[in-house]
Amino acid sequence: MNVEAKVGTPAASGGDVQHVDVLIAGAGISGIGSAYHLQQQCPGKSYLILEMKDTFGGTWDTHKYPGVRSDSDLYTFGYRFKPWVGAPIASAEEILKYMGEVIEENGIGQ
Repeated sequence: MNVEAKVGTPAASGGDVQHVDVLIAGAGISGIGSAYHLQQQCPGKSYLILEMKDTFGGTWDTHKYPGVRSDSDLYTFGYRFKPWVGAPIASAEEILKYMGEVIEENGIGQ
């Protein structure tokens, strides 16, 4: 599945206008978490994640400097519906992999 092509193509990019119940601004940790919770708690509601970048990840995709990592433990920072199982302090690459798994496992990219 090509998540990048499915997450965040706004109508302003020349596509057709589409009605959705909820707009989520950004495909970072909070945006992806919001999409998951909407699916679980409001299954009849439609949503669209608007993301200005070509992919998900927010901060973890934006910052590319060597050694970028979390400064908080991921046991606290991760999603309660998919507990973090790696080392408590993680690299951006590991966090993006985790977020990609959440997107894939829950059909959020669609």
